[in-house]
Amino acid sequence: MIIVNSTNIAELSDEQLGVWFNEMSDERKTETERIAVKEKRAAKIAADHLCRECIGNFCKADPKSIVFFKGEHGKPYAENLPVFFSVSHSGDFAVCAVSEREIGIDIEKIRPIKLKTAERFAAPSELEYITEERRLFEIWTLKEAYFKCIGTGLGADIKSVSFEICGNKIKCSQAGFSCSFYEAPEGYICSVCEKDA
Repeated sequence: MIIVNSTNIAELSDEQLGVWFNEMSDERKTETERIAVKEKRAAKIAADHLCRECIGNFCKADPKSIVFFKGEHGKPYAENLPVFFSVSHSGDFAVCAVSEREIGIDIEKIRPIKLKTAERFAAPSELEYITEERRLFEIWTLKEAYFKCIGTGLGADIKSVSFEICGNKIKCSQAGFSCSFYEAPEGYICSVCEKDA
């Protein structure tokens, strides 16, 4: 079972962000304080809180008691809890997905971009699909979600996985993964990738 929650960062007050900042671990507070841009700091704080809230609800645990650690390639995990999660933020929105299996999520605000950019990350079959900006971000978010799911993050092998999109059906070139688009605010694309049982 996958649960996805989101929050609109632009609607959060400085007071609310301050409360959530105080809930963060010392390590995360230090990381956050190093971020120079106020909006990016707010996004990190909101994403941290969203993760705690989602994991707490999923595991029936106190969100304030959740301790995060990073795996070998930097993928975050919740200590001593039977849950996998992934978080992403773009523009005004942060999203978090939780599951009993490895999972990845990515949200992107659709923005002007040259379609030729897709040549850097898309397989030939995907390039045929990418005829507009929305489709470019569909493929990009699917790749981000996949690599977050396997725990490596984007790397030099970004073309090693490809996606075939036909209506609401998405086929991943790597067996053992289920991918889908999640309902996102207007002007955004959100993709989720979960490892099959």
